[in-house]
Amino acid sequence: MIGISGYPQSSHAYITNFNDSTVSVIDINRLEKIDDIVTGKNPHGVDVSSDGKWVAVSNEGSNTVSIIDAITNKVRKTISVGSHPHQLAFSIDGKKLFVTQNADNSLCIINVAGWQKDTTIVVGRNPHIVLPSPDGKLAYITLEGDEKIVIFDISTQKLIGEIPVFGWPRIPDISGDGKKLYVSLRWLNGALIIDTEKKQVINWIQLPQNEKFPSEGKASHGINLSSDGTMLYITSQIRNSVSIINTNTLQLVKEISVGTDPNWIDFTANEKYAVVSNTGTNDVSIIDLQKMQV
Repeated sequence: MIGISGYPQSSHAYITNFNDSTVSVIDINRLEKIDDIVTGKNPHGVDVSSDGKWVAVSNEGSNTVSIIDAITNKVRKTISVGSHPHQLAFSIDGKKLFVTQNADNSLCIINVAGWQKDTTIVVGRNPHIVLPSPDGKLAYITLEGDEKIVIFDISTQKLIGEIPVFGWPRIPDISGDGKKLYVSLRWLNGALIIDTEKKQVINWIQLPQNEKFPSEGKASHGINLSSDGTMLYITSQIRNSVSIINTNTLQLVKEISVGTDPNWIDFTANEKYAVVSNTGTNDVSIIDLQKMQV
C-alpha cells in the first residue's frame, strides 16, 4: 500500500513492505528512497494525515497500528487493535483514524488527539478498505466476505445502507461530489461504477485483456481518480500496467507499462506524479501524469 504526504515541496511516498515489516520512504522530488522504518509484523495499510504530520500503518501480523512522525520518520506510538487489520484512513477532519479489522469483521475507531481506541463496530464479513466521503459525513467499507460495500454514518457511528457488488470488492475511490464510486473487483480486469444515491452498480469499465488467466483473482487492483474526476487510473496485475480511463466516455486514454503485479496507485498532492507499488518486482514506478509516462 502507498500513502503520500500532502505538500509538494516535501512530497514523500510511504510504501509498506509486508514481508520485511518495514515502510520505505521515497522522496518524490529526488526520486529516491531515503529511509526504511521498522513497524510491526506484516505492515498492510498506510495513510497520511491531511496536515502531513502523521503516517499511520496497520500491521496485519502483530494486530497493531504504528503511528509514525513524518518529520523524524520514527514510530511515536504503537496501538493494539483487533485481528488482521487491513487498510486504514484518517477522517476528513483529521480527528479520527478508521481501521478495518478483517478477521474480526469490524471497524476500529481511534481518537487521534490521544491515539486511543474509541470504539469498535461490527460491520460485516472481512472488511478490507474504508473510504471516507469527501464531505466527511460517511465512510464506505468494502466487505470481502459479503461481496458488498456498507455505508457508515460517522456522526452516529451506525451502518445506514449497503451496496451489493456481486463479487469480491477490492479498492474503491470516490468522485469529489460523492455521487460516484469506482471499485475494482476480484477477477475483473476493470472496475465497477456505483451511483451512491441509488446505492447500486450502474456500469462497468473493462480494460484490455490478454491470454493470461488472473490467478487467485489477480486482475485489476489499485484505483485512483483525478481531483477533477475526469480521469481514472487502474492498475492491472495481468498486464503489468496502469490504464487511464476517461470517465465521461469510459474509453481508454492510454495504457502505461509498469513493474510486475502493480498493486496500489496514489497521487502526489499537486497531481504531478502517480506512484505505483509493484509487488512482483519489489519496486515502485513513478508516472509523470502530464506526460503520461514512467
